[in-house]
Amino acid sequence: MNTPKLVCRVGALLTLFWVSSSARAQAIPVTVEKTDAGYRLLRGGEPYYVKGAGGTRHLELLVESGGNSIRTWGADQLEPVTWPDGRTMSLMDRAHELGLTVCAGFWIDHMPGGFKPGTLDYDDPAQVEAQLERARAFAREWKDHPALLIWGVGNEVAGDDRVRAFQELNRVAKAIKEVDPHHPTMTVLAGIWPDQAALFAQHCPDIDLLGVNAYGGLAVVPTDLLSQGYDGPYLATEYGPIGHWEVDSTPWGAEIEQPSGPKSRTYESMHRIGVTDVPDRALGGYVFLWGNKQERTDTWYSMILETGEKTAAVDAMTRVWSGREPENRAPLVEAIESDLALATVAPGSEWTASVSVTDPDGDNLSYEWVVREESSDKGAGGAFERTPGDVNGGIEDPGSATVALRVPQTPGPYRLHVYVRDGRGAVGVANVPFLVE
Repeated sequence: MNTPKLVCRVGALLTLFWVSSSARAQAIPVTVEKTDAGYRLLRGGEPYYVKGAGGTRHLELLVESGGNSIRTWGADQLEPVTWPDGRTMSLMDRAHELGLTVCAGFWIDHMPGGFKPGTLDYDDPAQVEAQLERARAFAREWKDHPALLIWGVGNEVAGDDRVRAFQELNRVAKAIKEVDPHHPTMTVLAGIWPDQAALFAQHCPDIDLLGVNAYGGLAVVPTDLLSQGYDGPYLATEYGPIGHWEVDSTPWGAEIEQPSGPKSRTYESMHRIGVTDVPDRALGGYVFLWGNKQERTDTWYSMILETGEKTAAVDAMTRVWSGREPENRAPLVEAIESDLALATVAPGSEWTASVSVTDPDGDNLSYEWVVREESSDKGAGGAFERTPGDVNGGIEDPGSATVALRVPQTPGPYRLHVYVRDGRGAVGVANVPFLVE
Protein backbone atom coordinates (compact mmCIF):
# COMPACT_ATOMS: atom_id res chain seq x y z
CA MET A 1 0.00 0.00 0.00
CA ASN A 2 2.95 2.37 0.63
CA THR A 3 4.81 1.44 -2.57
CA PRO A 4 3.51 4.35 -4.74
CA LYS A 5 4.59 6.87 -2.11
CA LEU A 6 7.98 5.19 -1.84
CA VAL A 7 8.42 5.30 -5.61
CA CYS A 8 7.48 8.99 -5.65
CA ARG A 9 9.94 9.77 -2.90
CA VAL A 10 12.74 7.84 -4.57
CA GLY A 11 11.94 9.59 -7.85
CA ALA A 12 11.97 12.98 -6.17
CA LEU A 13 15.33 12.24 -4.55
CA LEU A 14 16.78 11.09 -7.87
CA THR A 15 15.49 14.26 -9.51
CA LEU A 16 16.99 16.37 -6.74
CA PHE A 17 20.32 14.52 -7.10
CA TRP A 18 20.29 15.09 -10.89
CA VAL A 19 19.51 18.80 -10.49
CA SER A 20 22.22 19.23 -7.85
CA SER A 21 24.76 17.33 -9.94
CA SER A 22 23.84 19.40 -12.98
CA ALA A 23 24.27 22.61 -11.00
CA ARG A 24 27.68 21.45 -9.78
CA ALA A 25 28.70 20.70 -13.36
CA GLN A 26 27.76 24.24 -14.31
CA ALA A 27 29.54 26.01 -11.45
CA ILE A 28 31.88 28.71 -12.75
CA PRO A 29 35.02 29.35 -10.66
CA VAL A 30 35.94 32.96 -9.91
CA THR A 31 39.32 34.21 -8.73
CA VAL A 32 41.05 37.48 -7.96
CA GLU A 33 44.36 37.66 -9.78
CA LYS A 34 47.31 40.01 -9.31
CA THR A 35 49.21 40.92 -12.48
CA ASP A 36 51.95 43.39 -13.36
CA ALA A 37 49.17 45.83 -14.33
CA GLY A 38 47.29 45.40 -11.05
CA TYR A 39 44.34 43.28 -9.97
CA ARG A 40 41.57 41.72 -12.01
CA LEU A 41 38.65 39.37 -11.55
CA LEU A 42 38.61 36.12 -13.55
CA ARG A 43 35.39 34.18 -14.13
CA GLY A 44 35.83 30.83 -15.79
CA GLY A 45 39.38 31.92 -16.56
CA GLU A 46 38.28 35.04 -18.45
CA PRO A 47 38.60 38.66 -17.25
CA TYR A 48 35.36 39.90 -15.73
CA TYR A 49 34.70 43.57 -14.96
CA VAL A 50 31.71 44.20 -12.69
CA LYS A 51 29.06 46.47 -14.24
CA GLY A 52 26.60 46.01 -11.46
CA ALA A 53 23.68 47.38 -9.52
CA GLY A 54 22.32 46.80 -6.05
CA GLY A 55 18.79 45.43 -6.20
CA THR A 56 16.66 42.47 -7.20
CA ARG A 57 14.11 43.91 -9.65
CA HIS A 58 13.96 45.29 -13.20
CA LEU A 59 16.64 42.83 -14.28
CA GLU A 60 15.68 42.95 -17.96
CA LEU A 61 16.27 46.71 -17.94
CA LEU A 62 19.66 46.14 -16.30
CA VAL A 63 20.69 43.84 -19.14
CA GLU A 64 19.37 46.28 -21.76
CA SER A 65 21.41 49.02 -20.08
CA GLY A 66 24.66 47.05 -20.31
CA GLY A 67 24.83 45.80 -16.71
CA ASN A 68 26.14 42.33 -15.95
CA SER A 69 25.77 41.76 -12.20
CA ILE A 70 23.53 42.39 -9.18
CA ARG A 71 24.28 42.65 -5.48
CA THR A 72 22.15 41.41 -2.59
CA TRP A 73 22.46 42.00 1.16
CA GLY A 74 20.87 38.96 2.80
CA ALA A 75 20.16 35.26 2.25
CA ASP A 76 16.40 35.82 2.06
CA GLN A 77 16.80 37.80 -1.18
CA LEU A 78 17.83 34.66 -3.05
CA GLU A 79 14.74 32.65 -2.15
CA PRO A 80 12.17 31.77 -4.86
CA VAL A 81 9.67 34.49 -5.75
CA THR A 82 7.01 34.88 -8.41
CA TRP A 83 8.31 37.06 -11.25
CA PRO A 84 6.20 39.37 -13.46
CA ASP A 85 5.91 36.63 -16.09
CA GLY A 86 4.17 34.40 -13.54
CA ARG A 87 7.02 31.94 -13.03
CA THR A 88 8.40 31.16 -9.60
CA MET A 89 12.15 30.79 -9.27
CA SER A 90 15.10 31.97 -7.22
CA LEU A 91 16.89 35.22 -7.93
CA MET A 92 19.96 33.16 -8.82
CA ASP A 93 18.07 31.21 -11.47
CA ARG A 94 16.49 34.35 -12.93
CA ALA A 95 19.83 36.15 -13.03
CA HIS A 96 21.45 33.19 -14.77
CA GLU A 97 18.67 33.11 -17.38
CA LEU A 98 19.45 36.72 -18.21
CA GLY A 99 23.23 36.28 -18.24
CA LEU A 100 23.75 38.16 -14.96
CA THR A 101 25.98 37.22 -12.06
CA VAL A 102 25.21 37.71 -8.36
CA CYS A 103 27.25 39.07 -5.49
CA ALA A 104 25.44 36.98 -2.85
CA GLY A 105 25.24 38.87 0.41
CA PHE A 106 25.08 37.16 3.80
CA TRP A 107 23.88 39.52 6.54
CA ILE A 108 26.14 39.66 9.60
CA ASP A 109 24.54 41.08 12.73
CA HIS A 110 26.08 44.39 13.74
CA MET A 111 27.73 44.68 17.11
CA PRO A 112 26.78 47.24 19.77
CA GLY A 113 27.70 50.69 18.53
CA GLY A 114 27.26 49.72 14.88
CA PHE A 115 24.89 51.26 12.34
CA LYS A 116 22.26 48.55 12.79
CA PRO A 117 22.82 46.61 16.01
CA GLY A 118 21.01 43.30 15.65
CA THR A 119 19.63 40.80 18.09
CA LEU A 120 22.75 38.63 18.24
CA ASP A 121 24.60 38.67 21.56
CA TYR A 122 28.29 38.48 20.61
CA ASP A 123 29.12 37.55 24.22
CA ASP A 124 27.09 34.34 23.83
CA PRO A 125 29.27 31.72 22.08
CA ALA A 126 26.23 29.66 21.10
CA GLN A 127 24.66 32.57 19.20
CA VAL A 128 27.93 33.42 17.48
CA GLU A 129 28.39 29.81 16.39
CA ALA A 130 24.79 29.67 15.16
CA GLN A 131 25.46 32.64 12.87
CA LEU A 132 28.60 30.92 11.62
CA GLU A 133 26.64 27.75 10.85
CA ARG A 134 23.99 29.76 8.98
CA ALA A 135 26.78 31.17 6.83
CA ARG A 136 28.08 27.66 6.09
CA ALA A 137 24.58 26.50 5.18
CA PHE A 138 24.12 29.52 2.91
CA ALA A 139 27.38 28.70 1.14
CA ARG A 140 26.46 25.04 0.76
CA GLU A 141 23.11 25.98 -0.76
CA TRP A 142 24.44 28.30 -3.47
CA LYS A 143 28.13 27.47 -3.99
CA ASP A 144 27.52 25.47 -7.17
CA HIS A 145 25.19 27.89 -8.89
CA PRO A 146 26.64 29.25 -12.14
CA ALA A 147 25.36 32.78 -11.41
CA LEU A 148 27.41 33.10 -8.23
CA LEU A 149 30.23 35.64 -8.52
CA ILE A 150 31.26 36.77 -5.03
CA TRP A 151 30.27 36.07 -1.43
CA GLY A 152 29.35 39.35 0.30
CA VAL A 153 30.19 38.76 3.97
CA GLY A 154 28.34 41.46 5.91
CA ASN A 155 27.47 45.04 5.03
CA GLU A 156 28.89 48.01 6.93
CA VAL A 157 29.46 45.85 9.99
CA ALA A 158 30.85 47.99 12.75
CA GLY A 159 30.76 48.35 16.49
CA ASP A 160 32.44 49.80 19.52
CA ASP A 161 35.07 47.05 19.30
CA ARG A 162 36.14 47.41 15.67
CA VAL A 163 38.98 44.90 15.91
CA ARG A 164 36.58 42.24 17.09
CA ALA A 165 34.15 43.13 14.30
CA PHE A 166 36.81 42.60 11.63
CA GLN A 167 37.98 39.39 13.28
CA GLU A 168 34.45 38.02 13.26
CA LEU A 169 33.98 38.98 9.60
CA ASN A 170 37.17 37.12 8.77
CA ARG A 171 36.02 34.07 10.74
CA VAL A 172 32.76 33.91 8.80
CA ALA A 173 34.56 34.43 5.48
CA LYS A 174 37.02 31.65 6.34
CA ALA A 175 34.13 29.28 7.09
CA ILE A 176 32.50 30.12 3.74
CA LYS A 177 35.79 29.56 1.89
CA GLU A 178 36.15 26.15 3.55
CA VAL A 179 32.77 25.24 2.07
CA ASP A 180 33.48 26.93 -1.27
CA PRO A 181 37.09 27.63 -2.25
CA HIS A 182 36.07 28.53 -5.81
CA HIS A 183 34.54 32.00 -5.28
CA PRO A 184 36.09 35.05 -3.61
CA THR A 185 34.86 36.60 -0.40
CA MET A 186 34.28 40.30 0.19
CA THR A 187 33.17 42.46 3.08
CA VAL A 188 31.74 45.95 2.69
CA LEU A 189 32.68 49.09 4.63
CA ALA A 190 30.69 52.30 5.04
CA GLY A 191 33.23 54.57 3.42
CA ILE A 192 36.81 54.60 4.69
CA TRP A 193 36.86 55.85 8.25
CA PRO A 194 40.27 56.56 9.75
CA ASP A 195 42.14 53.22 9.99
CA GLN A 196 39.22 51.14 8.62
CA ALA A 197 41.20 49.89 5.62
CA ALA A 198 44.25 49.32 7.81
CA LEU A 199 42.21 47.21 10.23
CA PHE A 200 40.77 45.25 7.32
CA ALA A 201 44.21 44.53 5.91
CA GLN A 202 45.47 43.47 9.34
CA HIS A 203 42.58 41.28 10.53
CA CYS A 204 40.94 39.88 7.38
CA PRO A 205 43.46 37.61 5.60
CA ASP A 206 40.64 35.30 4.43
CA ILE A 207 38.68 38.06 2.68
CA ASP A 208 39.79 38.44 -0.93
CA LEU A 209 38.65 41.95 -1.73
CA LEU A 210 37.19 45.01 -0.12
CA GLY A 211 33.80 46.55 -0.87
CA VAL A 212 33.24 50.23 -0.17
CA ASN A 213 29.89 51.99 0.11
CA ALA A 214 30.55 55.65 -0.68
CA TYR A 215 28.53 58.40 -2.31
CA GLY A 216 30.01 61.90 -2.46
CA GLY A 217 32.98 60.38 -0.62
CA LEU A 218 33.73 57.93 -3.42
CA ALA A 219 35.91 60.59 -5.03
CA VAL A 220 38.52 60.24 -2.27
CA VAL A 221 38.25 56.48 -1.65
CA PRO A 222 41.15 55.53 -3.98
CA THR A 223 43.59 57.85 -2.21
CA ASP A 224 42.21 57.14 1.27
CA LEU A 225 42.79 53.42 0.77
CA LEU A 226 46.41 54.01 -0.17
CA SER A 227 46.98 56.43 2.70
CA GLN A 228 45.87 53.70 5.11
CA GLY A 229 48.27 51.20 3.55
CA TYR A 230 45.74 49.16 1.53
CA ASP A 231 46.69 48.82 -2.13
CA GLY A 232 44.59 45.73 -2.79
CA PRO A 233 41.52 45.22 -5.01
CA TYR A 234 38.17 46.81 -4.24
CA LEU A 235 34.65 47.22 -5.56
CA ALA A 236 32.46 50.31 -5.21
CA THR A 237 29.54 48.43 -3.69
CA GLU A 238 27.07 51.31 -3.23
CA TYR A 239 27.50 54.63 -5.03
CA GLY A 240 25.72 57.13 -7.25
CA PRO A 241 24.11 60.26 -5.82
CA ILE A 242 25.46 62.52 -3.13
CA GLY A 243 24.34 61.10 0.21
CA HIS A 244 21.72 62.86 2.31
CA TRP A 245 24.31 63.28 5.11
CA GLU A 246 26.70 65.02 2.70
CA VAL A 247 24.50 67.86 1.45
CA ASP A 248 23.38 71.22 2.82
CA SER A 249 20.27 71.33 4.96
CA THR A 250 17.69 73.99 5.74
CA PRO A 251 17.70 75.64 9.19
CA TRP A 252 14.96 73.20 10.21
CA GLY A 253 17.03 70.16 9.15
CA ALA A 254 15.56 69.24 5.76
CA GLU A 255 18.28 67.84 3.48
CA ILE A 256 18.43 69.40 -0.01
CA GLU A 257 18.23 66.80 -2.79
CA GLN A 258 19.71 67.19 -6.25
CA PRO A 259 17.18 67.26 -9.13
CA SER A 260 17.43 64.21 -11.40
CA GLY A 261 19.37 65.99 -14.15
CA PRO A 262 22.38 67.03 -12.03
CA LYS A 263 22.06 63.80 -10.07
CA SER A 264 22.53 61.70 -13.21
CA ARG A 265 25.74 63.57 -13.96
CA THR A 266 26.90 62.84 -10.41
CA TYR A 267 26.44 59.11 -11.07
CA GLU A 268 28.72 59.37 -14.09
CA SER A 269 31.39 61.51 -12.44
CA MET A 270 31.56 59.35 -9.30
CA HIS A 271 31.96 56.22 -11.39
CA ARG A 272 34.75 57.80 -13.39
CA ILE A 273 36.70 59.10 -10.38
CA GLY A 274 36.16 56.15 -8.03
CA VAL A 275 36.13 53.25 -10.48
CA THR A 276 37.19 53.90 -14.10
CA ASP A 277 40.20 56.02 -13.20
CA VAL A 278 41.60 53.28 -10.92
CA PRO A 279 41.97 50.33 -13.33
CA ASP A 280 44.75 48.65 -11.36
CA ARG A 281 42.65 48.23 -8.19
CA ALA A 282 38.95 48.89 -8.89
CA LEU A 283 37.28 45.76 -10.28
CA GLY A 284 34.00 47.55 -11.04
CA GLY A 285 31.04 48.43 -8.89
CA TYR A 286 27.39 48.12 -7.89
CA VAL A 287 25.44 51.34 -8.37
CA PHE A 288 22.65 52.13 -5.88
CA LEU A 289 19.69 51.62 -6.09
CA TRP A 290 18.34 49.64 -9.03
CA GLY A 291 14.78 50.07 -7.87
CA ASN A 292 13.09 52.37 -5.38
CA LYS A 293 13.01 53.08 -1.67
CA GLN A 294 11.91 55.78 0.72
CA GLU A 295 15.03 57.28 2.29
CA ARG A 296 14.53 60.95 3.15
CA THR A 297 12.44 61.13 -0.05
CA ASP A 298 11.00 58.61 -2.49
CA THR A 299 13.49 59.67 -5.15
CA TRP A 300 16.85 60.27 -3.44
CA TYR A 301 18.32 56.84 -4.19
CA SER A 302 15.61 55.46 -6.51
CA MET A 303 16.96 54.98 -10.01
CA ILE A 304 13.59 53.49 -10.96
CA LEU A 305 10.38 54.72 -9.36
CA GLU A 306 7.70 52.54 -7.79
CA THR A 307 5.72 53.05 -11.02
CA GLY A 308 8.50 51.29 -12.95
CA GLU A 309 9.60 54.48 -14.72
CA LYS A 310 13.35 54.96 -15.06
CA THR A 311 15.19 58.18 -14.20
CA ALA A 312 18.17 59.77 -15.94
CA ALA A 313 20.47 57.88 -13.55
CA VAL A 314 19.69 54.73 -15.54
CA ASP A 315 20.66 56.54 -18.74
CA ALA A 316 23.90 57.69 -17.11
CA MET A 317 24.87 54.14 -16.21
CA THR A 318 23.89 52.91 -19.67
CA ARG A 319 26.50 55.27 -21.07
CA VAL A 320 29.05 54.16 -18.47
CA TRP A 321 28.47 50.44 -19.01
CA SER A 322 27.87 50.27 -22.75
CA GLY A 323 29.30 53.47 -24.21
CA ARG A 324 26.02 54.20 -25.97
CA GLU A 325 22.90 56.26 -25.45
CA PRO A 326 19.68 54.43 -24.51
CA GLU A 327 16.93 54.27 -27.13
CA ASN A 328 14.72 56.50 -24.99
CA ARG A 329 16.25 59.03 -22.60
CA ALA A 330 14.61 60.40 -19.48
CA PRO A 331 13.62 64.07 -19.07
CA LEU A 332 16.38 66.10 -17.44
CA VAL A 333 14.92 68.15 -14.60
CA GLU A 334 17.42 70.84 -13.63
CA ALA A 335 15.53 72.79 -10.97
CA ILE A 336 12.25 73.88 -9.42
CA GLU A 337 12.16 77.65 -9.74
CA SER A 338 10.15 79.26 -6.95
CA ASP A 339 10.58 81.71 -4.10
CA LEU A 340 8.97 79.02 -1.98
CA ALA A 341 12.14 76.89 -2.19
CA LEU A 342 13.97 76.70 1.18
CA ALA A 343 11.71 79.47 2.55
CA THR A 344 9.83 79.90 5.81
CA VAL A 345 6.32 81.01 4.87
CA ALA A 346 3.00 81.96 6.42
CA PRO A 347 0.18 79.40 6.69
CA GLY A 348 -2.10 79.46 3.66
CA SER A 349 0.12 81.85 1.70
CA GLU A 350 0.11 81.71 -2.11
CA TRP A 351 3.08 81.02 -4.36
CA THR A 352 4.02 80.01 -7.90
CA ALA A 353 6.50 77.39 -9.08
CA SER A 354 7.83 76.22 -12.42
CA VAL A 355 10.13 73.42 -13.49
CA SER A 356 13.26 73.79 -15.62
CA VAL A 357 13.37 70.66 -17.77
CA THR A 358 14.49 69.44 -21.18
CA ASP A 359 13.89 66.14 -22.92
CA PRO A 360 16.86 64.85 -24.96
CA ASP A 361 14.49 63.16 -27.42
CA GLY A 362 12.06 66.05 -27.77
CA ASP A 363 9.16 64.04 -26.30
CA ASN A 364 5.91 65.66 -25.21
CA LEU A 365 6.02 65.96 -21.43
CA SER A 366 3.39 65.71 -18.72
CA TYR A 367 3.66 67.11 -15.20
CA GLU A 368 2.58 66.08 -11.72
CA TRP A 369 3.06 68.42 -8.76
CA VAL A 370 2.62 67.20 -5.18
CA VAL A 371 2.99 68.83 -1.77
CA ARG A 372 4.17 66.22 0.71
CA GLU A 373 4.93 66.34 4.40
CA GLU A 374 8.61 66.25 5.28
CA SER A 375 9.68 62.79 6.42
CA SER A 376 9.45 62.41 10.19
CA ASP A 377 10.83 58.87 10.12
CA LYS A 378 14.51 59.40 9.39
CA GLY A 379 16.57 56.31 10.05
CA ALA A 380 20.31 55.68 9.89
CA GLY A 381 22.38 53.32 7.76
CA GLY A 382 19.67 52.77 5.16
CA ALA A 383 17.04 51.58 7.63
CA PHE A 384 13.40 51.35 6.54
CA GLU A 385 11.55 54.68 6.57
CA ARG A 386 7.80 55.26 6.34
CA THR A 387 6.61 57.27 3.36
CA PRO A 388 5.23 60.67 4.41
CA GLY A 389 1.71 61.65 3.42
CA ASP A 390 0.63 63.86 0.52
CA VAL A 391 -1.29 67.06 1.17
CA ASN A 392 -4.46 67.10 -0.93
CA GLY A 393 -5.53 70.24 -2.74
CA GLY A 394 -3.74 73.53 -2.69
CA ILE A 395 -2.22 73.25 -6.19
CA GLU A 396 -4.05 74.86 -9.07
CA ASP A 397 -3.78 72.80 -12.28
CA PRO A 398 -1.10 70.36 -11.01
CA GLY A 399 -0.58 69.01 -14.53
CA SER A 400 1.07 72.18 -15.84
CA ALA A 401 4.74 73.13 -16.13
CA THR A 402 4.00 76.23 -14.02
CA VAL A 403 1.63 76.08 -11.07
CA ALA A 404 0.04 78.34 -8.48
CA LEU A 405 -0.32 76.86 -5.02
CA ARG A 406 -1.52 77.67 -1.56
CA VAL A 407 0.63 76.15 1.20
CA PRO A 408 -1.01 74.22 4.05
CA GLN A 409 -2.58 75.98 7.01
CA THR A 410 -1.00 73.52 9.41
CA PRO A 411 2.49 74.60 10.52
CA GLY A 412 5.34 72.24 9.84
CA PRO A 413 7.97 71.18 7.27
CA TYR A 414 6.90 70.18 3.75
CA ARG A 415 8.31 69.52 0.28
CA LEU A 416 7.03 70.49 -3.13
CA HIS A 417 7.69 67.64 -5.58
CA VAL A 418 7.43 67.52 -9.36
CA TYR A 419 7.43 64.45 -11.60
CA VAL A 420 7.93 65.07 -15.33
CA ARG A 421 7.05 62.13 -17.58
CA ASP A 422 7.78 61.52 -21.25
CA GLY A 423 4.98 58.96 -21.75
CA ARG A 424 7.53 56.33 -22.78
CA GLY A 425 8.51 54.92 -19.40
CA ALA A 426 10.92 57.62 -18.23
CA VAL A 427 10.61 60.37 -15.63
CA GLY A 428 12.48 63.40 -14.30
CA VAL A 429 12.07 64.47 -10.68
CA ALA A 430 12.87 67.26 -8.24
CA ASN A 431 11.71 68.59 -4.89
CA VAL A 432 12.28 71.61 -2.66
CA PRO A 433 11.66 71.85 1.09
CA PHE A 434 9.80 74.69 2.76
CA LEU A 435 8.56 75.46 6.25
CA VAL A 436 5.11 76.72 7.23
CA GLU A 437 5.40 78.70 10.45
